[in-house]
Amino acid sequence: MLRRAAESLHGGMVRNGVSPPSVDVIYYALNVAGNTLSIIGLTLLIGWFTDALPDTALALVSFALIRMFSGGYHLKSGWFCIIASTAVMSVIPHIVLNDLWVCVFTAAAALLFLIFAPSNLDKYARIAPGYYPLLKALTTAAVAANFFIRSDVLALVCLLQAVSLLIKNTPEGGEQG
Repeated sequence: MLRRAAESLHGGMVRNGVSPPSVDVIYYALNVAGNTLSIIGLTLLIGWFTDALPDTALALVSFALIRMFSGGYHLKSGWFCIIASTAVMSVIPHIVLNDLWVCVFTAAAALLFLIFAPSNLDKYARIAPGYYPLLKALTTAAVAANFFIRSDVLALVCLLQAVSLLIKNTPEGGEQG
């Protein structure tokens, strides 16, 4: 279905005089967009049903922002990414931490970001390596801000993302995850 949509978009661009990307590039973009929208939609729906919509939205937005600048492991299967991401982002808002654990998780995440961020960006983003020290500083500072905010959702999201920095994607990579 996505392949046909990609071919149709490609053909429409050609007919309208636009120099289109390849069908494979369009297919990949549609796949990434579909995975992302599926994760967001399903997770917000679960958050709404479980009466945790604001914290669920916070988990999704904070994870996406910190991941954009720090990289991390990508699952090889788009379907597994949808299932795993939806499950994790739906559970996080329901985990309550006391202040001590918020600080412990935040400190652990900040240390991991300081050491390992960014990770795997060369495979999934077009950010010049010269910017990596700045990305490391920004992501570490963003995580450390939770020492003042003291959010259990942010502590868990940041720790999860920090752990994903430890896993390297293989050269063959994988789909969006």
